[in-house]
Amino acid sequence: MNIVIGLLYVIEVIVCLLLVGVVLLQRTKGTGGAMAMGGGMGEAIFGAQVGNVLTKATVILGVVFLANTLVLSVLTAQQRGPTGDNSLMDGERAPARTAEPATPGLPETAPEAGSMPAAPAEAPAAAPAAGESPTAAAPAAPAP
Repeated sequence: MNIVIGLLYVIEVIVCLLLVGVVLLQRTKGTGGAMAMGGGMGEAIFGAQVGNVLTKATVILGVVFLANTLVLSVLTAQQRGPTGDNSLMDGERAPARTAEPATPGLPETAPEAGSMPAAPAEAPAAAPAAGESPTAAAPAAPAP
C-alpha cells in the first residue's frame, strides 16, 4: 500500500509541474490579438492550432490532478484506520512546563500601601581640576 501511495505522490508532482508549464505556455487574450495584428507571424511560428492543443492539455492535466488528489486522500485515510486516530504527533512527548509568572515583567509581590520609593541622592559637586579656580567650576548664578 505504501508503494502505491508513493507512486501516486510522484505522479502528483509530475502532473502539477506539467500543469504549471502548460498554463504558462498559453497565450493571453491580449497577446493573441497582438499576434493576429502582426500579419500572422505568430501563427506561422507557433502553428494555427497551438491554442486548442494547450487548452485541451490543461483540461486533461487538471482532471488527472484532481482525480489523483482524490485517490490519494482516500488511500491515506484508509491507511490510518477507520477512526483516523493516527496522527503525525502521536510519537511526540508533551513539552515540559516551567513555572512562569502569570504576567511577565511585573514584580511577584506588590509594594506596601504607605511606602514610597526612596528619592535618588544628589550627586556631589565635581572637584575642580588641577589648575582651575574653584569659582570656574561652580555654575554661574543668574543675574538679578
